[in-house]
Amino acid sequence: MTDPARAPGGSYQGAGRQAAVALRGYSSVVVTSDDIVAAAHAAIGIALAESAHRLVMVADLGGETAPLQTLVREDDSHGIYDSFEFGTSFVRVAREVEGTRNFFVMPSGTESAATETIIGSPRWQTFASEFASADELLLIVVKSDAPGLDRLVSYVDGVVLVGVQRLESAPTAHILTKIPHPTLVAPPRIDITRRPDAWSKEKMGLAAAGLLALGIVGGAMAGRRGESEDAAGVPAAALSDSAAIDSANARRNAILPSNPQDSSTAAAFSVEILASNTAEGANFEIQRHGSSMPAATVSLVPIGDTEATWYKVHAGAYADSAQADRLLATLRRRRLVPDSAGTVVRAPLALLVDSVPAQAGMSTRVREKLRELESKGVHAYALMQRDGSARVYAGAFERAQQSSLAATALRVAGLSPVLAYRTGRLP
Repeated sequence: MTDPARAPGGSYQGAGRQAAVALRGYSSVVVTSDDIVAAAHAAIGIALAESAHRLVMVADLGGETAPLQTLVREDDSHGIYDSFEFGTSFVRVAREVEGTRNFFVMPSGTESAATETIIGSPRWQTFASEFASADELLLIVVKSDAPGLDRLVSYVDGVVLVGVQRLESAPTAHILTKIPHPTLVAPPRIDITRRPDAWSKEKMGLAAAGLLALGIVGGAMAGRRGESEDAAGVPAAALSDSAAIDSANARRNAILPSNPQDSSTAAAFSVEILASNTAEGANFEIQRHGSSMPAATVSLVPIGDTEATWYKVHAGAYADSAQADRLLATLRRRRLVPDSAGTVVRAPLALLVDSVPAQAGMSTRVREKLRELESKGVHAYALMQRDGSARVYAGAFERAQQSSLAATALRVAGLSPVLAYRTGRLP
């Protein structure tokens, strides 16, 4: 039985929403955990985030998993079991989740679908191909020790691990991302009558002005005019206020990277080209030399608790500081950076904004993705992963707390950034 003190649904759903960006481009994913309820909540969070972009189907292979069962409002008890045993079509057993768009659940059925015959069936490979052809997403919720899981993961694009570090039954599974079990701590006591708000009206005004100067707010909000709600039912007019509140809270509290296990292997070193006190200065540098500098990006970095912000231009992303030294020497030799300017910095963190799965024409797809983000005013870059896929990042940060303002800007631009240790190599 799930320990409710250890596995609050809201925490897993929130983590699922954040993890969804790592699933972009993939069409069939197993979501698994030692706690099936936690896996279900994480899948719901992913579905809520991704259903804004495409149809998402969550399949319950846990056997009447409570969080998924509560989303099924119809009396018809047919589900996955009936589809496999009696040939009932997936279309018939799918239930649209009330109050959402593009979010469907396939319940377990008249009997539990958590059997080795169903979990390990090669029919999942056919279903995965159908979802790939339709550019839709199939999320399969299953327990990490379920029989047949080793075969199931071989039929899909990858796996999301919830609360477990490895999949013992399928050690070669393609792990797309990991969601840890949350650690609940008592919130700090804050005396709101004495402590001033870290984001004053003046500071909010300056931040908004900075985002507008970067060309992010105007385009993003124009695209949302006329929309009453986003996919999760939140009024679009409130998004900017919500993002500002998120940023204020992040400034006050610790911000944790989503992949702490990658801290020792991160592409931690970059060259800081410029630290400008205006967005125009940073953008001008990118326009002049960005195409000649690998992984060129702009990072909005708040300066302590003051109202000021640095707009830092970074280039390069290397695990070895010597490679960053060589890049700086090359940029100076080519007169792209003055001899007295530029410095190698350790900036292991970035904001993960998208991913591109391994496929034919990979370099073209990556370039298209970067151009798409550039059109939104986001200076992003890609790092290639060992499995041939690419992760797309924005910014470079020495410390987690420095990312709060940049994350707010990206949310306003319609993205779902996740703070992460950046991994991989330059294309």
